[in-house]
Amino acid sequence: MGVGFVILIHLFIIAALSFIFAVISCTFTYFISKKENRRRKIILALIAPFVAFYTFYIVGVIGLSMVSNNKKVDVGIGDSWYVPLKNDHQLLFIDLPEQASINNGNGLTLISSVAKIEESGNHIFGKTLDNEYFFVDLKTNDVKTFQTEKELSFLSTSKKLNLIDVTEFYSERKKDIMGYWPLLIMFLSFIISVGAVYIWKLILIF
Repeated sequence: MGVGFVILIHLFIIAALSFIFAVISCTFTYFISKKENRRRKIILALIAPFVAFYTFYIVGVIGLSMVSNNKKVDVGIGDSWYVPLKNDHQLLFIDLPEQASINNGNGLTLISSVAKIEESGNHIFGKTLDNEYFFVDLKTNDVKTFQTEKELSFLSTSKKLNLIDVTEFYSERKKDIMGYWPLLIMFLSFIISVGAVYIWKLILIF
């Protein structure tokens, strides 16, 4: 699914969740509030969940998009996931983990159906879903394929290859690149959403 379609689904879910919270908060407000300003308080109780959830989501998506664009990693929604490799190369997934590929800076696919991978300096060692082993030079874009891991290991400067699952490599690389940014963005989104609700409170109550 494309990013736009996923966002539409998220917005629909947020609307449903906000409606549930709005009904609950309006009911409580009606019974516990005094008659003075009761109508305005009920209106605030009605719109507050929508304002809070939508503000949190929109600010979060914008913030993550900005950081992801700067770090050259995916934002976490949509049908493609990617992390950078050396020399402007990229590990890219489309739709499914089985669609993992290594692309150069021009978007040209050097190797596809990647199952396992190891990065060593400017070199990538790996294995495909077809049980074929490969070597990629990230400086020259040179690609070599082998039938056995033993043949591939002759090109490795280390004693033994340490090929790991490509999804694990992706997760660890993205975690290292993003660092604490997601938590900081979540905190900022929370503060802004609380502020947005407070502004509506000032407008309606005071």
